[in-house]
Amino acid sequence: MSRRAWWRAAQVLVAAAIAYFLYRYVARNWEQIRHADEAIDLHAGPLALAAGIILATYAMLIGAWRAVLEGWGERLGYGDAARIWCLSNLAKYIPGRVWQITGMAALAQQAGVRPWAAAGSAIVVQLLNIATGTLVTAVFAPDFGHPLLIAAAGLGTAAGAAALASSAGADWLSRALSRVTGRQVELRPVRPGPLLLSAAITALAWIFYGIALYLSVRGLTGRELDLRGAIGMFTGAYVAGLVNILTSAGLGMREGILLLWLTGPLGLAAATVVTVGSRLLMTATELLAAAVTLPLLTPRADVGKA
Repeated sequence: MSRRAWWRAAQVLVAAAIAYFLYRYVARNWEQIRHADEAIDLHAGPLALAAGIILATYAMLIGAWRAVLEGWGERLGYGDAARIWCLSNLAKYIPGRVWQITGMAALAQQAGVRPWAAAGSAIVVQLLNIATGTLVTAVFAPDFGHPLLIAAAGLGTAAGAAALASSAGADWLSRALSRVTGRQVELRPVRPGPLLLSAAITALAWIFYGIALYLSVRGLTGRELDLRGAIGMFTGAYVAGLVNILTSAGLGMREGILLLWLTGPLGLAAATVVTVGSRLLMTATELLAAAVTLPLLTPRADVGKA
């Protein structure tokens, strides 16, 4: 069997396992879920504020991506970067995580970014998202706040950043990613200043996402959720979806983890409403951001420079 066939088989198996887990969970708790509509108590103000914070978070993450590019001496206007980031972000819903990265790389190259930097920057930002998200989860998630766990997550984040800033680390990551993906991956060391700026932005972005979840709970159910817990729950569930490269946009795994975490403080019915509602809100803001930024990219004459 070819590598591609094994990869597709693995995707199907993981997706089936997640679907089976969710089915069993729903089946065991169907009586509570059946009355989920009774947990809905809509409040437009918190939902609108949550949507605004999510859109602001996208703006921050676009800046984090531009910082990585600047660490390689690339220049990309914010308007161009916003359109590329928002459009390629939608590609994560296509089966196979490679489409989001290849889409970003292709659009960035059209805007004048060197091919290796266009592809490499997308990968570096994803690695930073996972590293900083792990640290934020260790600090904020319920039952995760053990000092040793926080220290381990911090050291892991620092080690990942150091690897991205060094030639030896970048070479090792390139070889490892090439073996895992079956595609040639080329990463070059990023200057420490822009790399640290990008890491700081991504860490702050996770906190903003958690605040949006906190507001979504109020907006969808009228209930209160501990703000610290909201930050940790959202980040932990989202990072699990990022690490799970075998399903599109973390679908299933992210929802399953978030549902389990939210059931404790909110009850199953309200947790179901929030889990589904937060995914719909994220998707709606992603579509809105793509529509707003669609006219911003202007192709350059020096496309494809070496």
